[in-house]
Amino acid sequence: MPKAGGQPHLDRTKVKQILDSGGKVSLAELLRCRVRYFSDGAILGSDDFVQGHFERLRHRLGPKRKSGPRRMHGADWGGLTVLRSLQKDVFS
Repeated sequence: MPKAGGQPHLDRTKVKQILDSGGKVSLAELLRCRVRYFSDGAILGSDDFVQGHFERLRHRLGPKRKSGPRRMHGADWGGLTVLRSLQKDVFS
């Protein structure tokens, strides 16, 4: 269903239904959703991008942590990773 700006919009409930039933949602559609990774993931990008920031911020993170990028859950994110992984409620 189109939003006021003319862009298609999928609400959280619809996306969750599609993913829970084994369906796929395109990366473009996922990126239009309100996704907690965008704020709670701290840094979002490719493995190399997140790893670069991890190296720069290593002194602020736990000493046991060996690498920065964490795989994003809940859908096929096309290789995007985050610094902080989410355990639940990806879509808010």
